[in-house]
Amino acid sequence: MKRKNLLIGAAFLAILAILGAGQQKLEQTAAAQARGQVMAPRFEVDPTFPKPLPNGWYQGQSIGLWVDASDHVWIVHRPDVLDAVEGAAAQNPPTGECCKNAPPILEFDQAGNVLRSWGGSDGPGYEWPESNHGINIDGKGFVWIGGNGMNDGHVLKFTQDGKFVAMIGRADVPTPDSLSKDRFHRV
Repeated sequence: MKRKNLLIGAAFLAILAILGAGQQKLEQTAAAQARGQVMAPRFEVDPTFPKPLPNGWYQGQSIGLWVDASDHVWIVHRPDVLDAVEGAAAQNPPTGECCKNAPPILEFDQAGNVLRSWGGSDGPGYEWPESNHGINIDGKGFVWIGGNGMNDGHVLKFTQDGKFVAMIGRADVPTPDSLSKDRFHRV
């Protein structure tokens, strides 16, 4: 019995020593990595950003955000989520003074001012997604928009002023198999 207790105690001390040495090694490795690497930035919410939108606009569900090379913030939102009470100024006839849907693409400067706004309807050569979703500004400054509605299967490319450049894929075609080259289903 005494020998059994001694073995259990020795095993416990050995495990404790191994864990302590392992912990020390992990801390040394983490400290060495922290000295040689840039830490991820910490972000904090600015409740004053963006500034109130112009033209009595109201922003719907924000479903995409991108910061471009000029540190401008681009937001794609779903303006059609306002009900008749929230969008009273947009009713025909208007039932109130506020509010109207903002265009789905909004560009803000660092101070939160709207610089550009556009999008939301079909145009020559393209169909706007039924449920626009996601925004990306590429290295050449082009704006890319996708959609995730049931009939969305395409990606749109625009200039930063909203001029249509290209449509990749097609909307409103039957759901493809994985080999489709012209419909991507809910991008």
